[in-house]
Amino acid sequence: MSKSKMHKVYIELTSKCGLSCDFCPSSNRAVTNMDKSLFEKVNTQAKAFTDDIAYHVVGDPLLVENIREYLDISYKAGLNVHITTAGYYLKPLHVEVLNHPAIKQINFSLNSYRANNLPVSLEVYLTRIAEFTLGFRALNNKSFINYRLWNEGSDNSHKDYNNEVISIMFDKLGAKLLSTEDKTKKLRVISKVLFNFDSLFIWPSLEAPFVGDKGYCHGLSSQMAILSSGDVVPCCFDYEAKINLGNVKDESLTYILNKERSKFITNGFKNGDVVEELCHHCLYRTKFN
Repeated sequence: MSKSKMHKVYIELTSKCGLSCDFCPSSNRAVTNMDKSLFEKVNTQAKAFTDDIAYHVVGDPLLVENIREYLDISYKAGLNVHITTAGYYLKPLHVEVLNHPAIKQINFSLNSYRANNLPVSLEVYLTRIAEFTLGFRALNNKSFINYRLWNEGSDNSHKDYNNEVISIMFDKLGAKLLSTEDKTKKLRVISKVLFNFDSLFIWPSLEAPFVGDKGYCHGLSSQMAILSSGDVVPCCFDYEAKINLGNVKDESLTYILNKERSKFITNGFKNGDVVEELCHHCLYRTKFN
């Protein structure tokens, strides 16, 4: 990938999630799916800016029944696809559907179980994901699978849950676990199957505390997001398009990214100035300072 290209572009297939995680924000947006014709247009244009796209902002892509058709479009455009899902909507058919040449990585947000009141036990929930993993790995030895436990907090309330999840998954996948404490940011289970650990993050909001107007972020330099409505925003945290740069239904990505507002944002970050109000209330960007 050339240096001028973004690390990733987030393209939201659907704004529907179906769960109510306590760490995710509620949205006033109407639930929409991006139709295939718009998706094809977006993929064709996104290729000029990135080699990797993620089918995610707040929706769960596994709720899109014809996801294979979207994968075909991305593959034709020459893009690598990252899937992020809670895993709750996994079906046996997804083993073959996601065994697609466009798929580079599948991420399971395993903290979703703890953050919901689901009508299944933790073991049943994880068994589905483990069975998918084994079936998928039997067909595909190229793509990565990540189990995300992004829930670390100062009170250590995540530890018991994480240790139980790790123990169950190692057992289901037939791997030997030496110690749940022997981990840093990653823990390998089997070939190209990893646990990823990180702290619980707070989504930015205009109602959130003021963080500051100085600093840096990767928004519009290493990433951007396109919501299912077609609205283009600087990053995957702007789920309600508070920083709406334009809509790909009406304007090309090139035109949108060359607008004065877009350039003002990127030049601001380069100079250590945070120019957008929503970014003033984003705690996550302080990780880059």
